[in-house]
Amino acid sequence: MLPATPKDGVPCLSGDSVGEKGASNGGVRAGPLGSALRRQKGGVAKFWVAQDPYRAAADALIRVEHVESTTVAYYVRDKAAIVTPLNDDGSSARDPIYPGSILLPPDGHVRITVTIGKASACFEVTM
Repeated sequence: MLPATPKDGVPCLSGDSVGEKGASNGGVRAGPLGSALRRQKGGVAKFWVAQDPYRAAADALIRVEHVESTTVAYYVRDKAAIVTPLNDDGSSARDPIYPGSILLPPDGHVRITVTIGKASACFEVTM
C-alpha cells in the first residue's frame, strides 16, 4: 500500500467549501464534509471513503492530522469491510464505500489524507 502522503504531496481540497454529503479529489471520494463533519468535532465522527470511480478492492489508509498540534492518527479500512449503501427506495447506490469512524479534535484545522490503492486525496476542515 502507498503511504497516506506521497513524497510529492497531495493538494488538499477544502472540506469547508464542498457539499455536505462528500467530495472527490485525487481519485478518492470521502464524506461527510462541511458542517456535517464539523458538528461531530471533539469526538468520534462517522467518515466514509471510496474509490472514484470504483476499482478493484484495496485496503484504505486514512491519516488524520490536527495541524496546530501536529498530532497524527492513522485508520485502516480493510477491503473486506466494503459495503454498498442503499438509496431511499432500497436500490443499491452507485458505488461501494468503506464505512467507519475517525476521532476529531474539538477545534483547529484537520487535514485528512486518504490512500486507496494508487489513488490519494487530501481534505482540510476547520473545526
